Amino acid sequence: MPPGSRQIEMTWRCSSCSHQNLGRHTVCQQCGNPKDASEKYEMPGDTAAAPSVQEPELVRMATAGPNWRCAYCGSNQRKLDDSCAQCGAAPEQPRPKRPEPRKPPPVWWLRLRTWIVRHPYVTGAIGLAIVVLSIYLWVNRTRNFDAQVLAVKWQQDIIVERYMIWDREGWRQDLVASAFEVQSLGQAIHHYEQVLDGYDTQHYTEQVACGEDCRDVPERCTESCSANDNGFATCRTTCTGGGRSCTTRYCTESRTRQVPRYRQEPRYAEKVRYRIWDWGHHRTVPASGTSTDDLRWPIEEAKVGLSLTQGEQERERREGHYFVTLGYDDDERVEVEVAPEAFTGFGVGTSHQLTLQGSNVATDGVPVTRVGDER
Repeated sequence: MPPGSRQIEMTWRCSSCSHQNLGRHTVCQQCGNPKDASEKYEMPGDTAAAPSVQEPELVRMATAGPNWRCAYCGSNQRKLDDSCAQCGAAPEQPRPKRPEPRKPPPVWWLRLRTWIVRHPYVTGAIGLAIVVLSIYLWVNRTRNFDAQVLAVKWQQDIIVERYMIWDREGWRQDLVASAFEVQSLGQAIHHYEQVLDGYDTQHYTEQVACGEDCRDVPERCTESCSANDNGFATCRTTCTGGGRSCTTRYCTESRTRQVPRYRQEPRYAEKVRYRIWDWGHHRTVPASGTSTDDLRWPIEEAKVGLSLTQGEQERERREGHYFVTLGYDDDERVEVEVAPEAFTGFGVGTSHQLTLQGSNVATDGVPVTRVGDER
């Protein structure tokens, strides 16, 4: 027998006279009836206290293999028996089953399965990427709605720049040749520089290995028994532990290091006040409304080119923003900014095709800029 295993004897109870028989017997020792299929072998209540089988003949019987049942009289026979002890019949040989031919898997599948087994982390990363991609595609799917304009608003600004004399301040080193009436404002801090100012001794602690802590681990053994289907059972002993278990011991050591110290030093330059002919923003004149029918530029209010002195000039730049609030899907709405040439087609109450794809919005097939989030 392999080391760490032993054989013990089981029992069975006769269904005719209730006599309890040892597993070595195939007929009842009280009434002589042969053991049949209804009479099961019973494991000892305390397998650890059950004696080991020692006699060579019993050991040979226990390790021979499971019993066989006579196909003619139904009696229980030993694996070592060549014929039934009750009726003399030979054991019935099982007919081998012809295995059904299996169609081999395709080569590509075998290669893929081998690659997956060899690269588990890559496979997991690919699976996670597929999940993330699926969520992304779902969130960014294209949705089309029949939308209606609920409200509009617009603002058109005329931004006026004037060429005139401006009073400005700056650094003398940055002055241009066209500056005049330059007045010094004295030295001022231009910027700061980081300068090495020595070293500081820094104290710190560090964990270092300084030996081992060991302990004796007791050995623990357990025995499990399984039936041999022949009146005996094989019990195997499994042991864990034993020996010594050691862990690294760490100690705290105090150490020092030199850390550079810096200081911020100001750097000075001469600041000046000066005058200069230049273009600059002079004013912004707005106009706004809440209808597509009252669009206008505030030309009269801007008065570009009027009230100028000698040498002065003015130029204008125009900026417009046009907003539309669309209602869709019963009670949902979205606010978008549309192009100026398309704004007049978005009168309140008009219907349009709205397309949503993630954060992208299009109206009537033309991309627009989302202003407000869906509510």
